[in-house]
Amino acid sequence: MRRRAPGLRRRLAVTLVGVALVSVLLLSAVIYLFASVLINDGVRSQIESVRDTRIEAINTGVLRLQSQVASLAANPSVVDAMVDLSDEFGALDETVSPDQVTGLADLYQEEVLPRFVAAGIDVDVSALVPASPAGQYIQQQYIVENPNDYDNRDLLDDAGDGSSYSAAHAEHHPVLRELLGNTPMSDLLLLDVDTGEVVYTTEKRIDLGTNGIDGPYAADGLGSVLDTLSSAAVGDAVMSDSFFYIPTRGQPVFFVAAAIRSSADVVGVIVTEVPVDGLTAVMTAQQDWTRLGLGNTGESYVVGADGTLRSDSRLWIEDSDEYLRRYVDRYDDQNRADLIEAVGSPVLLQVVDNEAVEAALDDEEFIGTVTNYLGKETLAAAGPAGVDGVDWAVVVEVDKDETDSALNSLLRRMLWVLALLLPTIGLVGVLLARILTRPADTLVGVAARIADGDLDSEVPDLGRNELGDLGRQLDGVAHQLESRDQTILDEERNINDMLMALLPDRLIDRVRSGEDSIEDIFDTATVVSITVDGAPEGIGADQDLALEIADRMEEVLQDLMDHHGVERIHRSAGSQLYLTGLDQDDARVGDAADFVLAAIAKVAEVGAEFGQPLSARSGMSAGDVATGVLGSNQLSFGVWGDPTDAAVTLGSLARPGEALADDSVAGVLGDTWDIDVVDGLAGLDDDTTAFVLNGRIGR
Repeated sequence: MRRRAPGLRRRLAVTLVGVALVSVLLLSAVIYLFASVLINDGVRSQIESVRDTRIEAINTGVLRLQSQVASLAANPSVVDAMVDLSDEFGALDETVSPDQVTGLADLYQEEVLPRFVAAGIDVDVSALVPASPAGQYIQQQYIVENPNDYDNRDLLDDAGDGSSYSAAHAEHHPVLRELLGNTPMSDLLLLDVDTGEVVYTTEKRIDLGTNGIDGPYAADGLGSVLDTLSSAAVGDAVMSDSFFYIPTRGQPVFFVAAAIRSSADVVGVIVTEVPVDGLTAVMTAQQDWTRLGLGNTGESYVVGADGTLRSDSRLWIEDSDEYLRRYVDRYDDQNRADLIEAVGSPVLLQVVDNEAVEAALDDEEFIGTVTNYLGKETLAAAGPAGVDGVDWAVVVEVDKDETDSALNSLLRRMLWVLALLLPTIGLVGVLLARILTRPADTLVGVAARIADGDLDSEVPDLGRNELGDLGRQLDGVAHQLESRDQTILDEERNINDMLMALLPDRLIDRVRSGEDSIEDIFDTATVVSITVDGAPEGIGADQDLALEIADRMEEVLQDLMDHHGVERIHRSAGSQLYLTGLDQDDARVGDAADFVLAAIAKVAEVGAEFGQPLSARSGMSAGDVATGVLGSNQLSFGVWGDPTDAAVTLGSLARPGEALADDSVAGVLGDTWDIDVVDGLAGLDDDTTAFVLNGRIGR
């Protein structure tokens, strides 16, 4: 045995270490799996939430812009300005010279077109000159001869040319300028409803005096917003998509327009110019990406139906040089990169073509991994913007490197923990194997002694483990074998004790010997019959009540039996038979009589407790009786004799609450009891006298 112990110890150590290693590795895998699911679900939920909030913010912002423009269109000052300026513009008969027309073109070339030239875009300057003499004239007065620079031309209220138009302009321009200043819009245009002429602009750019229907900017957003407005409902404002607008020096803008009405008549159109910087501010929460929960690389932007950006990208805002470098690396298109740099924004130039944008432009929501516009793998959530009049997709994305960083960090930490834990597990496994196998020799020795019959051997306490349990079991086996003979003797004694509780001592041996019928005669005994009336039947709705009453009755009668030394020998529905005073000279008649009266009173109390008209009646008789045990498989104990018959008969003749006895009982009770004679009781033999027991005298 000792030679095999090291082998057992080695196998146990390997088993313990193996189980521990497998458990740790499985637990680590499960933790990693659940952590990855939770982290990925959290990131997905976050970017979906940002997407939904940005869509809501865009719609809220557009509705606010449209509401502001609709309010401006209904403003009496705007209505008056529209009527006056339109009338005076149409009444202008002044003209400009050919040199002045050439001067207009030169101004365009100098102020507006340098950015386009730098980007290599050819623009026909002559096509930008207003076609109408009135348009050329007001450009000459309010642009060419304006003493203020490009960014401050709105400060000129009156051109000083003495025209009726300038008088109307001097009256209305300060009000319109103030109204525009209270909005996020960059310019306000008023167009004649009949001719489409731009009769007024607040900022005095080169769209002043042009025609919105067939002029140089009609093919862009200005013409599209007028077309959309023509089919809009009364009082509604409409919006155009973003586009490059030459008068803003190529800065991308979009228009919001509404019809101006005087009473029920449309007298003109108000068109407001909105820079895309406002859309970028909405999408970036004023460049507070952290507040949006987008971390270090996340961003949200808008893509138009043509697949190009409608708001600036985060990288362009934070590091435009890095953006341009990545753009060239991604697309190998230096010309487009130069154009983005010249325009000063990737809006309308940066193409975004992936599954997220395609789904959103098809009015579907998207969540998943895509390659973004600069070639980075990102986790993106996209959806349609839902803005009337434009087909925009809202995209929110975070670099996969960042979304996976938390998971990678967890994996690295788990690997460090495993690297420290695995050697520790091995060392602990070897030590445990030594401790657990040390008691093996002791157990083997004890088992050998027990096998040899030494039942007095005791196993020392080996601890709370499997070997300790085995030692205790061996110790238990020894004690069980030792006490086996004593247990057999105890069982014999218990059987005899149980029979003695049921039978006289002298009948026990006869019952255990297998006799089928045993009878025994006693000199005297008192037999009591008690019948209970008024109990509900144990069926139907009264079943539960009947059971409760029966349980309560059994409880009180058992207490009385114990108190008066009475034994119940038979029970049937509503009737019970009791015996007392077996083989005693006075048959304990007095105890039996006390028991009867107490039982009758208790039955009435139980009836009152349950609200039932319960009553008891009793019969008593004393004399010689025979008792016996019948059967061998199932024992039954009975009593026979004249007292039994007499007690049953008297009990059946008694009235509710009455205890009847014959002269065998009355003679024993004598003068100590209040007893009345009952004459002429039908059902009794002529030689039998019935007595009513009223109670002990003096009680």
